[in-house]
Amino acid sequence: MFLDDPLISNIIFYPRQTSIPTQVGENIRILKFQINNEIMIGGYYFINQKDLPTILLFHGNGELAMEYQYFLPLFFQCGVNLAAVDYRGYGFSTGQPIYSSLYTDALPIYEHFNTWMHQEGLTGSLFVLGRSLGSSCAAEIGSKNPPGLHGIIFESGIGSSYQIITDLFQVNRPEVTLDSLEEWSNDTKAKKFEKPVLIIHGTQDWIVPSKHAKILFDALPAKIDKQLIYIEGAGHNDIFQYTEEYFTPLKAFIQKYK
Repeated sequence: MFLDDPLISNIIFYPRQTSIPTQVGENIRILKFQINNEIMIGGYYFINQKDLPTILLFHGNGELAMEYQYFLPLFFQCGVNLAAVDYRGYGFSTGQPIYSSLYTDALPIYEHFNTWMHQEGLTGSLFVLGRSLGSSCAAEIGSKNPPGLHGIIFESGIGSSYQIITDLFQVNRPEVTLDSLEEWSNDTKAKKFEKPVLIIHGTQDWIVPSKHAKILFDALPAKIDKQLIYIEGAGHNDIFQYTEEYFTPLKAFIQKYK
């Protein structure tokens, strides 16, 4: 796939590598999923209460899973446990990130995590949250409608891959067209959704403009329960500062569909 060209991957991804921690807090579990013969995906499970619903979070392209420990009080007040996983080449995950791996790795990560939850005796329901670039993973999982998935949350998410590749990443090559990117676009994936969806987006997001939220929303089937929340004044990287506007609808969504 042409988007897996290293020159393009270097524009899209900002990986930072870390060692596997030797010590973590009592409420943290280290996740390690061997999703194929070559790739191990790492992450963290942050425990609030074992019987609560869990959010499996795919983060933005400049973030790490471990950094979500700083936002735990905000998520925990929603009555959830939080799992955050890294991409290839991020944290202690192996390999190098490529665009297609956002999609090809997503469902195996979900399936390994779902199995891990059952093995650990975690009985709560499971939701997927994709932030920014992580919306591609959430879109892929949502399009497969796997058993046990209760809902999908898009936050600052991408609607059109063509628009984000050409507008944000400034990739202008002859092979980059609407048609060539259609199967890799989140709005294409969204058409196959059968689970409830919550979309949260800031009106002052100039990295992934709020038009992407509308693209996603409109692509979702009319028959599913879908909700679009615009946070007035929020940008791409300060959206968690709008705690009431962000976490109130998130909590309501989790409580409704758990």
